[in-house]
Amino acid sequence: MPDNAVRDPREVFELLLKSLADRDLTTAVGLYAEDAVVRQPFAKPAEVVLTGRPEIEQHFAVFGAAPVTLSPRNVEVHGTADPEVVVGEWDQDVTRTTDGTTVSTHNIAVFCVRDGQVAWSRDYHDHAALAGLLT
Repeated sequence: MPDNAVRDPREVFELLLKSLADRDLTTAVGLYAEDAVVRQPFAKPAEVVLTGRPEIEQHFAVFGAAPVTLSPRNVEVHGTADPEVVVGEWDQDVTRTTDGTTVSTHNIAVFCVRDGQVAWSRDYHDHAALAGLLT
């Protein structure tokens, strides 16, 4: 895809999953608008809300420092009545690189993409399983 081409919501979602699996955090962060808002309602002990690209970048930096790999599979992207919004579903194997322990989670995210960048998302992950893997 040419550098100046605007990606549609499905392409943005798929590129985000690939970038995170490849640990290409520069690309992942660049997929978000400067004023994007990411909500993780199932995070414990309280919902996580990331407002703006700097907070999203800091959040991804924590992931980048964690001794884990991500392997998405069974990826499905569903369109909605709103052409800017897609719903992504996927299973993810998260492997702790220090000993090979793997946790599999099912994930759902709702993404609004405007002008090729994520304007907002609602990310539903099994935060308890992920925390257990990292502690």
